[in-house]
Amino acid sequence: MVNSSMFVLCLYMDNAIKNIFKQVSFNTFIPFFYPMMMMPLRSWRKKAINMCSFKPDDRVLIPGVGSGYDITCLPSDVVVDGVDISEVMLGIARAKQNINGNAQNVRLNIMDAERLEFPADTFDKAILGLFLTCVYDPQKAFAEVVRVVKPGGEILIYDHLFRTNKWTGQLMSYMDVVMKYNFCSVIRAFDDVVKGQPVVVVKEISGDPFGFIRGFLLRKADSPKVKRSWWSFFHL
Repeated sequence: MVNSSMFVLCLYMDNAIKNIFKQVSFNTFIPFFYPMMMMPLRSWRKKAINMCSFKPDDRVLIPGVGSGYDITCLPSDVVVDGVDISEVMLGIARAKQNINGNAQNVRLNIMDAERLEFPADTFDKAILGLFLTCVYDPQKAFAEVVRVVKPGGEILIYDHLFRTNKWTGQLMSYMDVVMKYNFCSVIRAFDDVVKGQPVVVVKEISGDPFGFIRGFLLRKADSPKVKRSWWSFFHL
């Protein structure tokens, strides 16, 4: 009992520390530097997002929506749920949506992306723009995204994630133990993040002139159909 209680306490403290570090970063200096960092990548980022096959009234999730940078790249006839842990960044996003006049199609909420408050199979699309290298636990955050995306739905990842082998990936995971508390980590491996999730890579493109950033379009696997023999219906 003592050991289990200590484990829960340590887990709670770890998550609390994680949120403090991230919120301090994204509520203070990041909102000022973010526009300058993102401007050179705008056309590349939009090209990656355009890999998605949007349909009218699609529900689109943007975890780590920040200042709403990706919202302007989406069609005006989709419904967007953007979540973030930074009140400052969301405040900027709300102001931008009011100016652009499309606030009625956009819902912005404070939320921890590693604990999404949405039912399973809710969204048609998810846009993860420079998100998985900023969250504390990318595997957990990605698993949450997969959970809330419908079977057959699309997940767009635009980030500086490496394609690695097991040796370099293991080295990166050790280094990331420290870097995950910072603003972002630049040593995460794509294959480690998506490992074990029911997704397939549909397309991959370069996301910047140097090939440091990549765009990945993934599709969530359809739910397996239950096969029944003819006699099983007599037992329903």
